[in-house]
Amino acid sequence: MKKIRFKLSTEKVSALIFFVFAFLFPMYSTLYQVDNFSNFYITVLVSFSIVLIWGFTGIFSFGQAAFYGMGAYTYAILSKAMGGGNSTFPALLGSVVTAALFAGILGFFIFYGRISNVFTGIITMSVATVCEIFMNQTSGGQWKLLGIPIGGFNGINKIPSLEIGGISISQLHFYFFVVGVLLIIYLAMKKVEKSNFGYALFGIRENKERSEMFGYDTAKIQTLIFAISGGLAGLAGGLFAGWSGYVVPTNFSVNSSTIAVIMVAVAGRKNVTGAMIMTVIYAWFTQYLATTGSEYTQLILGVLLIISVLYIPDGIMIGFFNKVDGLFKRKHMNAK
Repeated sequence: MKKIRFKLSTEKVSALIFFVFAFLFPMYSTLYQVDNFSNFYITVLVSFSIVLIWGFTGIFSFGQAAFYGMGAYTYAILSKAMGGGNSTFPALLGSVVTAALFAGILGFFIFYGRISNVFTGIITMSVATVCEIFMNQTSGGQWKLLGIPIGGFNGINKIPSLEIGGISISQLHFYFFVVGVLLIIYLAMKKVEKSNFGYALFGIRENKERSEMFGYDTAKIQTLIFAISGGLAGLAGGLFAGWSGYVVPTNFSVNSSTIAVIMVAVAGRKNVTGAMIMTVIYAWFTQYLATTGSEYTQLILGVLLIISVLYIPDGIMIGFFNKVDGLFKRKHMNAK
């Protein structure tokens, strides 16, 4: 009988603790705290989308806020146009499809046009900026989609909460729904890391020209992963709209993309577990400082980024995982 060997590591233990904490958290917390953590976990999905394109594939993008905002507005318009209720789940799927299609079309022109990575960052930043400016200018009565006013800088409010099978997915139910989605996507990304497709992504990240010499259609793979990443950000936007009940043009803000990119960079862009943990820690810390009246959250994030780049270029969380693994390995060797 073939033995299945499971290698224990700090990263795996950290991921296990994270999800055990997530599932047990409502047992000893208020509904208000649970509701806030739902939003924290939604933000993790945006970080996942950045890890997928930047960490796995080497595509540097500031466009995640554009896909996030597109997903949020798609859910808002479709759910209101279809009258809420059971139509909210198709609206959520619509937010994923819309963002993925937009990202795929944008990616097609970028990658088949052989545009360099630096200019990819500039183009995606420009797209997010244009989206935000355009949405701010849609306050007139003529700006409607499916009969729903877009609302300009006031955005769209009174968005129906998610409902599946006649059951309203709000507060506690919504929390577990988001955690479940987060777990599924996390496991899928870990599976990709060990798959042939994942190795193809890593090959493009390390040396695109060499991957092409081995026969890989790098433009096709990059366009596909860019579309998947956009759909993931769109899913986060749709969940946010269902959670908050409102969307505004600042959902497209480049500032949001920048913060997400920095969080992933500080954690370690090649590590999905580190990005997940760092995002929740930063989101919680940001809210904590906001309640105390502090305005130094972005300053602190900037300092962490500088420290990470200078002293821990692979990322703080990756450095932590490797350090702890090294300590246990030395203890094990000494014990022998």
